[in-house]
Amino acid sequence: FSGTWEHADIIYTVKGQEAGGPAYEACRSIVEKVLFRKVMKASEAADVDFYAFSYYYDRAVDLGVIDEKRGGTIRVSDYVQAAQTVCSRVTRGPLQSPFLCLDLVYISVLLQELGLPPHKQLKLARTINQVETSWALGATFHYMETLKRP
Repeated sequence: FSGTWEHADIIYTVKGQEAGGPAYEACRSIVEKVLFRKVMKASEAADVDFYAFSYYYDRAVDLGVIDEKRGGTIRVSDYVQAAQTVCSRVTRGPLQSPFLCLDLVYISVLLQELGLPPHKQLKLARTINQVETSWALGATFHYMETLKRP
């Protein structure tokens, strides 16, 4: 894949794995390097209900494993398997969604780095009590940053 991508009025030139190469392994290696020692394992996360929103939800919808309106559940291993499957398509030709391989590899590696075992089920939702979750998370991060300022 080679092309451009625009975000926040900035145009990025993006180039991915050449067709025919080992896309999953190459992508996983890069993601592991990016996340190495940047994520704190949460051992208790393996024993509690774990909810995921936004990015995790949208990718699961893209895969067709959850209903877009109702959400659903997915195991960590499902993300890993989906990453391997989607990335294997890169070796055969251009993807309809060129970032899906990277997104799924990133999600699966991040969940593993957090200490979630492969069998761990995540509950995926877009809303909580009919309130969209994505804006609330962004607002919380912004608020947390303001607390750090003197």
